[in-house]
Amino acid sequence: MNCKRVLFLFCIILLPVLTQAQVNPDRINTNLLQKSVKAVLGTDHTITWHRVGMPDSIQKALSGYLKAKHQVADTLCIGKISTTKGIRYLIPDVAPSRSEQFSYVLYIDPSKSIAGVDVLEYRENYGYEIDYPFFRKQFEGKQEANKIIFGRTIQNISGATISARSITYSIHDLLLILNHIQLP
Repeated sequence: MNCKRVLFLFCIILLPVLTQAQVNPDRINTNLLQKSVKAVLGTDHTITWHRVGMPDSIQKALSGYLKAKHQVADTLCIGKISTTKGIRYLIPDVAPSRSEQFSYVLYIDPSKSIAGVDVLEYRENYGYEIDYPFFRKQFEGKQEANKIIFGRTIQNISGATISARSITYSIHDLLLILNHIQLP
């Protein structure tokens, strides 16, 4: 089988599966997550995990509006944690980089406004610049998916175009989904 066929089969069969996945909290490195929560939220309180089912009506309503994900997952894992600023929620997710996937956490407040973004694991030599604070801060305060526009409201970062676009589109999709559900 030649290379073009293998690549084509990968794109048709596996890529849709990879781009719909959310990181299951049980599979996250606990130390990385604790460091992230401490760095972003300034607390080391315990996270309570909730699984929120996605009804078919939401899955159908969002069909065609997602930018990074192939489809809405059946269940969304949302962490809830108490901070000095009140309750905050965290949603672990994955996004594709050039040839791998990276994991990140989206932090939101009860009004579903982004409180922070943190990259947990980035496995490639290029693109790690998406974890620079000045890039991640662009997302803070955004509440609506249509306000997350790569190249406009979220500026690219040199050396990380693929990953910057990927995390931007993934966060867009999460906000779109979050704005259709009630937080636990």
